[in-house]
Formats: sequence, C-alpha cells, structure tokens
Amino acid sequence: MLRGLLGLVTGYVVFAASAALLFVISRHDPHAPVSTEFLVFSVACGIVFAFLGGYLAAAIAGRGGMLYALAVAIAIAVGALVSLIARPGQGAIWSQIAALLLMSPAAVVGGYIRTRQTQTTA
Repeated sequence: MLRGLLGLVTGYVVFAASAALLFVISRHDPHAPVSTEFLVFSVACGIVFAFLGGYLAAAIAGRGGMLYALAVAIAIAVGALVSLIARPGQGAIWSQIAALLLMSPAAVVGGYIRTRQTQTTA
C-alpha cells in the first residue's frame, strides 16, 4: 500500500511538474488562447508525461500497479475538471479538455503497458 501511494504521488508529480514547467518556461497561460504549434506541442508533451506518470505509478506500486496508474489518471481528470469549473473569466479551455480526453487516458495506457511487461517477464 505504501509503495502504491508513493507510485501515485510520483506519477502525478511527473505529470503536474512537467505541465507547470512547460507553461512557466514558455511563458504561456494555460487558460489563454495559443498558437496551433504550441497547442500541439504542449498536448503532445502532456500525453507523454501522463503516460510516463501512469507507467511509473504502476512500476513503483508493483502488485496492483494498474490500480495506481488509474488513480493517476483520475487525479489528472479531477484536476482538469476543477480547473475547468474554476477557470478565470471565460478563458480558453483547450488545456483542460486535452487533459480530460487525451492525457488522463495516456496515464492508463502507461500503467497497462507496465503491467503487461511484468506479466510477460514473470
């Protein structure tokens, strides 16, 4: 259980920290309209880091790792929903929608792949 919680926290931090860093370094507001190039780049980065977060959560958790990858996906989705509901003014919602529809499922896929790897090597 402790390993699972560590996996969950690590997986979510990998995703959230990468997103925060991307927006800080690029000086973009996640609630503002952006160029198509930045939108595609940031969504691709989000998918990769969500996948990595789910993979790490499953790897660290060990047994029952898929459950913790799913928890990372839920945390990503809840964060996006909260941000969507509490968004300032009528800002753009592209980052929240991408997190809900693409990044959250990517965390599940990451956990699934890690789980499959451990099943075939065991």
